[in-house]
Amino acid sequence: MIIFLYGADTFRSRRFLQELKNKFTRDVDPNSQSLSVIDGMAADLKTISGQINTGSLFVKKRLIIVENLFKNKKEKIFNELNDYLKTFTSADDNIIIFRDEELDTKEKPVKAAAKKLFSFLKNQPYSQEFSPLNANQLLSFIKKEAQAFHKEISAPAASLLINSSNSDLWVIAQEIRKLAFYTSTGVISPDDVKNMSFDSAEENVFGLMDALSAKNKKLAITLLEEQYASGLSDEYLLSMLMRQFKILLQIKEALNSNMNPGELAPKLKLHPFIVKKSIPQTQNFSSLELRKHLNYLINLDYLNKTGRGEIKTNLFLLISAL
Repeated sequence: MIIFLYGADTFRSRRFLQELKNKFTRDVDPNSQSLSVIDGMAADLKTISGQINTGSLFVKKRLIIVENLFKNKKEKIFNELNDYLKTFTSADDNIIIFRDEELDTKEKPVKAAAKKLFSFLKNQPYSQEFSPLNANQLLSFIKKEAQAFHKEISAPAASLLINSSNSDLWVIAQEIRKLAFYTSTGVISPDDVKNMSFDSAEENVFGLMDALSAKNKKLAITLLEEQYASGLSDEYLLSMLMRQFKILLQIKEALNSNMNPGELAPKLKLHPFIVKKSIPQTQNFSSLELRKHLNYLINLDYLNKTGRGEIKTNLFLLISAL
C-alpha cells in the first residue's frame, strides 16, 4: 500500500501521519520493530528499498515513512523511485507513506525531474492533500479541538483566536489546550481568549525578541525559562519564534527597499501594533542574520517533527550563539 500525504497545512498532515503510526503499532507491531522513518531529503533508492525489503521474524507487515522526498537534490531518485514503486500491487503487505509539505503550487512548484513521480503518487487511492483551511473549516476545526477537552467554544471566541494566531493551527491547538484547562465553565468565551491566550503570550515573545535583538543573552535565557515555567510547550514557543523572525525579515527587507514605515502594515498584511513593536528589533539584525536564525528554527522544527530534534536545548543554544 502506498500513501501520499502533502500540502501546506503541516499540522493536519503531521497529525494524520501520527494517527497512522499509532494504528500500525497498536494493531500490527506494538514494539515498532517494523517501523522505519527515512529522511527523504538525503535518501537514495537503495536506502528506501532496503528498508522496504528488510523482513522481520515476528511481524509480516512493515511501515516505512519517507519525509520530504521532494526536497531531495539528487534528482535521479525521482525516476528510479517512480519505476520501483510501479512494481507494487494492492496485495503487498508493506505500507509506504510519503509525507511532504506544500507542493504543486505557484510558490512551491514540483521540479521537472519529479513530475512523473508526483503524478504517480498523487493518483494513488490513498493520496491526500492538506490545503490551508478556509474560514468555515477553521471554525469547525476549533470546535472539534475544544470538544476533545470536553469544552465548547463560542463563535466570537473562535474568530478572535483565528485572528490573533494568524490562522496557524500549531498555535491554535496549543491555545485551545491552555484555554480548556484555564476556563472553569463549559464554554470558552472571547474574554477567556483575551485574558489567557495569544495577547499575553505575544507580549512575552516580544520581550524575548527584544532581549535577542539587544544580544542580551542573560535576559533572553531568563525570559525563555519563564516561558517554560508557565507551561508553554516546545512546539508552541518554536512556532511563535519562527513567526516573529519571519515578520522581522519581512519588515527588514521592506525597509531596505525604502518602503515607508507607515505603509508596512497594509502592504505586509500585518497588524499595526506588531509592526510598531517589530521595527526597533530589526535595527539590531542584518537581513543575513535574520535569515540565518530563521533557517535554524525551520530546521529545528523539521528535526522535531521527524523525531530527531530536542527543541528546548537547541533554543538555548541559539541564544548562546548570539
